[in-house]
Amino acid sequence: MTTPVEHHAAPSGTSADAHGLPAQRTEGGSTAEATRPAQPALPVRPAVPAEQRGRTDIPERVVSRIAARAAGEVAGVREVRDRWPLSFGGRTRAAVDGELTTLSLDVSVEYPTPLLQVTEAVRRHVADRVHVLTGLHIGHIDIDVTDVVPPRGEDRG
Repeated sequence: MTTPVEHHAAPSGTSADAHGLPAQRTEGGSTAEATRPAQPALPVRPAVPAEQRGRTDIPERVVSRIAARAAGEVAGVREVRDRWPLSFGGRTRAAVDGELTTLSLDVSVEYPTPLLQVTEAVRRHVADRVHVLTGLHIGHIDIDVTDVVPPRGEDRG
């Protein structure tokens, strides 16, 4: 059997803590809220140099997906297509050798965007994004423009 507990409101003119209980009185007669003891700080371990922490492997398919997304972010690029017919969902092909990566991708570009400007923008943007997100360096990027399509919203005539 449980014992009922009575709750009393703090008398008017006195402060109450967050639970509605009267604040504790100190020797000087003033009220002070109950405080929890300070938690001891956790010991700080010195940082281990990156080369001693272990190895990080980034699969080629992950690099390919990052490159495909980055290429799609460039103005004038409509679609990044499958490079090889047997690539399962991949839109580009990446070859990673240590910290050096080469990329190949197929893009379709909106007409009348200048192809040279778009491909250079794709190279810069993809190289920057892949490097920032993976730390890999890009050796070169092969781009095949496979289609020129009308801008979105225009009918094909």
